[in-house]
Amino acid sequence: MKETIYIGEVLNEVLQPHMTIKIGNSTNTLFTHSTQDETESVAIDTLEWQSGYYSVVYNNNGELTISTVIVIDPMAQTDRLTELQTQLDDINKIITARINGDTHTLTINNKTLMKEDLNTLVNLKNNITKQVNDLKRKLTKGNTGFFKSTIHCR
Repeated sequence: MKETIYIGEVLNEVLQPHMTIKIGNSTNTLFTHSTQDETESVAIDTLEWQSGYYSVVYNNNGELTISTVIVIDPMAQTDRLTELQTQLDDINKIITARINGDTHTLTINNKTLMKEDLNTLVNLKNNITKQVNDLKRKLTKGNTGFFKSTIHCR
């Protein structure tokens, strides 16, 4: 079984005769199926699953094979991406205002940015940019970031 499962996927597993598969954790069983005398191809619908880390236990005539999977809600990741992008836009506004001499305040992630120096704002922007790039990379399974933002102040 693959290590990352997105809610809504349909997984196909081939189970040998007299084999049981169980996916879950100590408090929640997501899926269980046992075969009889024949090899079976089993479709596993993940539409109703919850996000989290789960164990996958194969029991083949008493021989256990155990692995771990992470179940991810793809919509939750895009919500986080939207939140980060909004924060990045807010930081850009305050950096622009600071460069133009404005000293107003802005609150992001329960932190009020009041009279913060430009280096602090740039570091915060770089941190959020890194989070956005990491999340976009995770969503597209690529190896490179989408954009890099660098501000040089004199």
